[in-house]
Amino acid sequence: MPIIWTSVFIGICYVIINPLWRSKDFNSNDWIENVDSRYRMVNDLKQNVLIGKDKTEVLKILGENDGECGYKQSTNTICYLVPDPDNFGILDHYELVIVFNESGKVIEVTSELI
Repeated sequence: MPIIWTSVFIGICYVIINPLWRSKDFNSNDWIENVDSRYRMVNDLKQNVLIGKDKTEVLKILGENDGECGYKQSTNTICYLVPDPDNFGILDHYELVIVFNESGKVIEVTSELI
């Protein structure tokens, strides 16, 4: 029984508490200047900042994108590297993938492991 309760507690910490503790509100200057802190702002970007913005606004907020997308490459997407310094996989990294509709507005923001 102690193993089950320990597992439940670890699961709660990992799934609920850790993301809340690590998250922070989006700050454009911090996003552009401090690449290692980007992972902490992804939730705010996905939920509150980017949806409905056009490509010009996104580039003004986030700066120039970091190159080609490794996951959803198309003319309607732009990507930003979102390295997580706490990640155990040295070669693994995340990308923030921003998808635009035909009228150029953001319709989807996801983070993908590449």
